[in-house]
Amino acid sequence: MQTPEESRNRLAMAIIEYLDKAVADSLISTDGAESLEIAKQCISDAFELDLEDDAETKALSLKPFSLDKVFDVYMATQAKLESSNSTDKASVDATPTNTASGPSDEDRMRADAFKAEGNSFVTQKDYKNAIDAYTRAIDLVSDTAVYYGNRAAAYSQYGEHEKAVADAKQALEIDPSYSKGYSRLGLAHFGLGQYKEAADAYTDGLALDPGNKVMLASLESAKSKLAASSVSDRAASPASAAAQGSAGSGGGGFDLASLMNNPALMNMAQSMMANGGLESLMSNPSVSRMAENFRNTGQTPSMADMMNNPELMDMARNMSGSAGGSSGNAGTADSSANSGSSGAGSNPLASLMNNPALMDMARQFMQGNNGGSGGQQ
Repeated sequence: MQTPEESRNRLAMAIIEYLDKAVADSLISTDGAESLEIAKQCISDAFELDLEDDAETKALSLKPFSLDKVFDVYMATQAKLESSNSTDKASVDATPTNTASGPSDEDRMRADAFKAEGNSFVTQKDYKNAIDAYTRAIDLVSDTAVYYGNRAAAYSQYGEHEKAVADAKQALEIDPSYSKGYSRLGLAHFGLGQYKEAADAYTDGLALDPGNKVMLASLESAKSKLAASSVSDRAASPASAAAQGSAGSGGGGFDLASLMNNPALMNMAQSMMANGGLESLMSNPSVSRMAENFRNTGQTPSMADMMNNPELMDMARNMSGSAGGSSGNAGTADSSANSGSSGAGSNPLASLMNNPALMDMARQFMQGNNGGSGGQQ
């Protein structure tokens, strides 16, 4: 709403504009025109108006209306009040004078004036004042879909999309054939990120106005956003889905619980810690890179990559060669895990890579991953 100072300044500007109009319409003599020019200067000085500032004069202007038109409306309303023997002789404010049959012609004319004022504010991107102007029009005449549709558009531009949805729906309730109402509704839903509702609104609007290029483009944009949103939802937690698939025992997944409970593998782990093999394994650059990648991405190393990694295989062979002379006790410990691997019995890493149970789990893991990747597009 305007402050009292803004209202006074707009009234002063309206007087100046009327004096200009009187001169332009040749309503007074040349001498009179010179006097009015002096009067204009006095008014602008008194109200501290800069008539050379285009931005200020445009902001304060009543155009496309003028003071004489406003005065005509006032006089017509005053005459109507006097003819009906009204005891209230005060100035008529912006409240509607609706009758049982609906708004009067005078109210409709004033509402249209407010609508035009709102449209002017929209062209200036002054959406707050545009909303106020459309609201005044609705207060006078509440049965016109265009007023609600225009206010819905202004609400959307102002970022109040929920109010825009309500106004657009009200406009369509008043006039279901008002195609722009669907356009306003689609824009409001789009602003809220409700792309399906936006697409539905644009589709309904195009049923009434098939050639509307704006709604056609808006419909394609809403469909594109909807498709992108669906893809994003499906791919929202791939790491979580992979973890769930690999943790279960069914469906060809990798059974981590069975791995941790396998006594043969646990014996190998204990043996590696006892003979320094674990320290050697963790100091290997390839293993360090795999561990760093797991910390950064949360992705477990590929078993196939581990088995085909030349550095890991060289380390396994080196450990196997260096431990070849001490196969007695270690071989006994490993015999329960791999009874046929006497050459690798003293090397925990070699036994790990040759363990049938672990290799069977690795194959299930890789088959499960290959089978699960086909569902994502």
